[in-house]
Amino acid sequence: MIKTKLLKLKNSQRGLNQLLRLYERNYQRIINFFPTQKSEKHINFFIPEGQLNSKISITCKNLSSHTSVIEVKKSQSIDLIPDTEIEIYIYHDAKMAEVRKFNGKKQFWLRNKYPNKNMLSKDEKYQWNYFLGEFLKHVKKSGLSPVKNALY
Repeated sequence: MIKTKLLKLKNSQRGLNQLLRLYERNYQRIINFFPTQKSEKHINFFIPEGQLNSKISITCKNLSSHTSVIEVKKSQSIDLIPDTEIEIYIYHDAKMAEVRKFNGKKQFWLRNKYPNKNMLSKDEKYQWNYFLGEFLKHVKKSGLSPVKNALY
């Protein structure tokens, strides 16, 4: 009996509630970086990675009062590693930010069957959004200051 309760608890650690909390935290982190003016749609900067720097390019594809679409591209400093591209939907009315595409792949389901044809992990959607949160913390820690006229 105790073993099955522990197993259920372990499997439910990354459920819908945790994913929604992560969306809310990412929204709070991301809204400071983007301008409200329609003319400023691109932000480019470098962040340190070891001895080299990586170029970060943030583009506001669609900036509106309800849902905004933002694309983050990270150009690697090492040629052997491919570039990283993240497409983020920001829902202003719900105050949530969700990663919709990661390196060209879309993820709809909260959980995946494993193994699957794309070899995605069971909680791939959670990991993408967790990566976004860690990335935003790293960017802020590395010296990118928030924009004065931010989204919200």
